[in-house]
Amino acid sequence: MEKENIFGKGEMYSIHDLGEKIYATSGACMSVWSDFLSWANRYKERMVMNPKEADSIVVLGCQVTDLAILNDLEIAERLHMETGQDIYMGGCIAQRFDIPLPDYIHRLDVVRVVGQELNDLDLVHYEKPFWVPGFEDTTEDLKQGNLFRNYYPLKIGAGCHGKCKYCTIRHTRGDTYFTVPEEQIDEFLNHENVVLVSDSPSVSQIRLWCEIAHTCGKEISIRNVEPQNLNQCREELLALSEEGLLKIVHSPVQSFDPEVLKIMNRNVEETKKCVELLQELRKRGVLIATNIIIDYVYEGKSYPNYEKERLMREFDYYSWNPYFDGNWDLGKAKERFKKYIGENPNR
Repeated sequence: MEKENIFGKGEMYSIHDLGEKIYATSGACMSVWSDFLSWANRYKERMVMNPKEADSIVVLGCQVTDLAILNDLEIAERLHMETGQDIYMGGCIAQRFDIPLPDYIHRLDVVRVVGQELNDLDLVHYEKPFWVPGFEDTTEDLKQGNLFRNYYPLKIGAGCHGKCKYCTIRHTRGDTYFTVPEEQIDEFLNHENVVLVSDSPSVSQIRLWCEIAHTCGKEISIRNVEPQNLNQCREELLALSEEGLLKIVHSPVQSFDPEVLKIMNRNVEETKKCVELLQELRKRGVLIATNIIIDYVYEGKSYPNYEKERLMREFDYYSWNPYFDGNWDLGKAKERFKKYIGENPNR
């Protein structure tokens, strides 16, 4: 079918176009990975662990930076060379019709089954974080690239209504939805190390899950909560932390610089309040994490300082993304990858 969005239009395949046996791997975020996992767990008999045994191969990709796009394309190229098969590229990169893909890559629309419990997390391979050279799997929560990697992703929604200038999630994640917390209590109780997963958890969801965690007496973690939403849940979060039931809270502050935050179309005061709240939670034993955009550029001016010492002092974990202006250029992406990461292990 043909699909159109702000990036143009193009041919988009659905899960129904794929062969009977499917191999899937993800180089994207936990939200995209858990989306496809929901379908894989519903149709477990169709998933295979060896790409050479598959009728169709799926690569879930990210487009948050050109480094991620390059990594996704090289994963797809590797699997294409190994198997001789065409690749179905899902995730956010599939929706970027302005990014040309090789002839052997077909765009796959969003695949998910809302409300499906994820009893087998191995059905969709999770690629190693490309931004951590020499990454090795471990159970250490705070090892770089490992945040939530070994946790159970309790999928509570997808999509975001924010309008940050650097972000295109609202155009690439498919239909926005929110689950009903009360309908997922059994799923929450059935798994250990649960982290709430959504592109942007809502205030009502966070409040209700704090109440559920309190009632059940069970620890919970929260991922990707926007600062303004976190601030509105201050009372509930502090109360849960006092009980020792709030393990990790991740909120993407993106920058400490008021000028940069304004340019990004993010709220300066809410970000400041969020950082203060995170410090209060940390004093109560909660591990806190964030995301930062480095080397931000606006109207030809560069804002390189991301206050690394402050991040190391005030956060238990942080990750960074070099600013990407959204204009895909393969040559430039390769140069930037070498600058920020080094050689890509997928080559």
